Amino acid sequence: AHSLFYLPCLRRICKELPWVELVNRPATSAEVSVFWHDRLDVPVSKFHISRLAKGQKMNRFLTMQYHARKNTLTKRLKRMQELFPEDFNFLPKSWTFPSEVSDFKKNAIKYDQSGESKYYIIKPDNGSKGQGIQLADYPKVIPAWMQMSRSAMASDDDDDDSDKQKKSEGKGEGKRN
Repeated sequence: AHSLFYLPCLRRICKELPWVELVNRPATSAEVSVFWHDRLDVPVSKFHISRLAKGQKMNRFLTMQYHARKNTLTKRLKRMQELFPEDFNFLPKSWTFPSEVSDFKKNAIKYDQSGESKYYIIKPDNGSKGQGIQLADYPKVIPAWMQMSRSAMASDDDDDDSDKQKKSEGKGEGKRN
């Protein structure tokens, strides 16, 4: 299902290079030059990397799922911007919440020149492919982020509750003779 997001782009690249699209071939197949790993629920591991033959490439790398998270990536890009300002001048002013909420309140532009409230893009740290992105004007940024955080915590709690229920149902825990 995830590959549907990339499929039109990949097919266009195959035509332009010209490459042949091979569907449902194992990564160990000698026919495969680029193995496209798009299972976000299965991070790339040493198992995947070790199975690639000489000259084969993969679109992801070890620990990518950690480095590509928005808060982690923003922190690293800001650091690179400090070290190499001319090369990293493309990064818009960004804040990672909750650690930089006070800096946001102090330094964010609240209104434009006409007095209209400025808008900000709010992205969940663990979202992907545009899921969970919100647009909020300055007064609503922190409440929107707090709601986003509560929703994320609630879904984590739901997962924890269902795990506890599965354990107690599956093992008969808590029963006494």
